Amino acid sequence: MNEIIDIEHAVYIQNDLIKTDSLKVAEYFDKRHTHVLEKIANLDCSLEFTSANFSAHVQPIQAGAVTRESKYYEMTKDGFIFLVMGFTGAKAAQIKEAYIQAFNHMATQLQNQNICGDDLKTGAIVQLVSGGPQLSVSQLLTNAQGIIETAEVLWFHQHKLQKEIVPIACLCPLGASPVLQNIWSLIYDYGIDQLNHSAKPNTIALNISQLLACIPILPPKKQLMQQLKTSTAPFPQCIDHSVAVRSTIDRSLYRCFVFQDSAKPHSALHLSYT
Repeated sequence: MNEIIDIEHAVYIQNDLIKTDSLKVAEYFDKRHTHVLEKIANLDCSLEFTSANFSAHVQPIQAGAVTRESKYYEMTKDGFIFLVMGFTGAKAAQIKEAYIQAFNHMATQLQNQNICGDDLKTGAIVQLVSGGPQLSVSQLLTNAQGIIETAEVLWFHQHKLQKEIVPIACLCPLGASPVLQNIWSLIYDYGIDQLNHSAKPNTIALNISQLLACIPILPPKKQLMQQLKTSTAPFPQCIDHSVAVRSTIDRSLYRCFVFQDSAKPHSALHLSYT
């Protein structure tokens, strides 16, 4: 029977990236850390792959009265897989499998964080993005891959408790509107024409990474994505959040949030946000 290997703390999320590090690899594979560092230094991969998947750091190590700096590497899942290809044996195979499961589990957690943000959780008071009564989230429901897709919501109607399962994208945590108003105000202050990749009339296509690079005072990525998913009148209405759009700005292909804009001029729309 295969031994159950617990590496729950070997993988972590940092700046929306899922990582492990050379210290943890050495610990779980029972190798000297210097050996792992040598393996990384001698990897036969391109500079592009190395820079994308490995990052060198130092940490202070106390040895008696002396403090010295010790080098270690952080790495992505791809970097980890490339590194441990040469680790052989039945025990190493079990650890690789457990590590990859931990990476996949953490990826699911990260995706669910991006879907729900900080406010959409069990017990939260929400509303349909189209309006209506206040609802209470009784449970969040996942698909076969563990991704949160729907929620069971409760409300009272004519003194009777009602219950229904609705898509997560249809729910908006109460109190989100001021945040959403500030987001759109910042976007229009910056200049919507410099950010909108869509060629279609009354349509706005925005790339999240570009938004954060151009307007760094916007909310963090996962909160920004959650707020924009709930965007509806009087703001531009979100109709999709993962569309490949050929940009009218530079002809490059971007993954975008797409919104249906109102017919009124941008200047008038901007005034309604301020």
